[in-house]
Amino acid sequence: MGRHMTLKGRIGLCLGAFFLALIAQIFLSFYQSNTVLRELDDQMGNFNAISRFQNGVERSLNALDSYRWEYGDSDELLDELHGSFSTMNAWLWRIEGEIDTVSEEQYLLYQALCTTYDSYVEFTDQLEAEIETGSSAEAAQLYYNKVSPCGGYLRQYAQQLLNQAIGDAQETYTTVSALSNQIKWMQTVVAGLCLVLGCIMAYSVMKLLTPVQQLIGASQAIARREFDTPDVPVPRQDEMGQLADAFNRMKHSMAQQVNTLREKNEIERELHRQKTEALELQNRMERSRLQQLRSQIDPHFLFNTLNVILQTAGQETAYRTQALITALSHLLRYSLMSNDEQVPLSREVRIVDEYYSIYHVRFGDRVKMRWRISDSLELTETMVPSFILQPIVENAFKHGISPKEEGGVVRIRINPLRDKGLLYISVCDNGVGIPADQLAQLQTALETSSEERWEHIGIYNVAARLRLRDKRCRMKIRSHEGRGTAIALYLPLVEPLEEDFDDDPSVDCG
Repeated sequence: MGRHMTLKGRIGLCLGAFFLALIAQIFLSFYQSNTVLRELDDQMGNFNAISRFQNGVERSLNALDSYRWEYGDSDELLDELHGSFSTMNAWLWRIEGEIDTVSEEQYLLYQALCTTYDSYVEFTDQLEAEIETGSSAEAAQLYYNKVSPCGGYLRQYAQQLLNQAIGDAQETYTTVSALSNQIKWMQTVVAGLCLVLGCIMAYSVMKLLTPVQQLIGASQAIARREFDTPDVPVPRQDEMGQLADAFNRMKHSMAQQVNTLREKNEIERELHRQKTEALELQNRMERSRLQQLRSQIDPHFLFNTLNVILQTAGQETAYRTQALITALSHLLRYSLMSNDEQVPLSREVRIVDEYYSIYHVRFGDRVKMRWRISDSLELTETMVPSFILQPIVENAFKHGISPKEEGGVVRIRINPLRDKGLLYISVCDNGVGIPADQLAQLQTALETSSEERWEHIGIYNVAARLRLRDKRCRMKIRSHEGRGTAIALYLPLVEPLEEDFDDDPSVDCG
């Protein structure tokens, strides 16, 4: 054959043959029960009906034969006759007597039986009437002249009908027995065919499971990223062979894709490293530009001028002005100091307080600032990047509180997360908030620093410095328009190793 039958076709053919054999088995069983066994049941039922009718006849005749006409109990006789006739009436209609179902002899005997029974019933009714009137002599005469002879004929016809039915059943039983034997032989053949088909299907299934198990093992190896395992054998050209061949080709394709992804990841890592170096170089350039701006003003001239103004304010007893100038000089000195990598946290807190004192003089009670610093932190020993907190606080006052007519509060929380090795700083305000679209743009812009920005420059600078410091460092911004803004900073926790800290407060800006 030029074309092999498919696996689906073979299984379908076996299943079709199996179901056909099963249907044939069911049909033979149904035919046997509805034809052969039913025929035998009908004959046995006919025998039983004739026998029961014959018993009723014998019961009535025996009751009449044993009755004493001169002094017998008539009521007992009548009760016995009624019971026997009830039995005969109940079983007479169950006897087979149709010409198309029984033989001609059995049909004639049945008709004679029915005619004789009608006469017997009529004579017996007359006998009962005589007994009830008390005419014993007339009743006895009627019994001996009519009832007894008629009952004898009825007994004879019933016995002949039973014998004829048994004789007719002999021939029917022989035919039915031969048919039953043929059906049993056919059932044996069909059962053997079902067994053979079941064995063929079981063998096909077992043969099918071998390549399936091989495919399972190969797929598990692929799940373990083992692509160098041997290919699944392709011993045949049916559906399983096609599946094994497709699986092998898929495995080779996946291995090639994995190698391509590995090469791509290597390239991306190299690009990320180059991008990091470029960001660091850009940060250095920004520091250089900032240093150039700082150098445009002579610090000594500026500090000497502020000192003269401070002394003048003291002479004029302008103590608030003197305090403002002192705070401004501290801010200026801190901004123009050397670019140290780390400074004590206490210095950052102090410079924010100096900034707030200046802002508070300008806006009065419209602006407030609240500190919440963990007691487990040693401010003078905990180190943070310089100028990391003041730009965030300035942004909160400038963009969050100032536009709000009734003012607001800026809350600053500082807590250590020692289990993660981080320092958590939160700056929250209840100002005007940031619209959703602007917040999305701000969050996207904070992830890059390639463009010049003149708005929120302090926040951008802090975010860029955090990205360069540590991969764990990050800034998060949450804001709701009309409710306020919260900025969270995560910095490396740098503190003395000899100190033991027991508490680890949970932090939530709310």
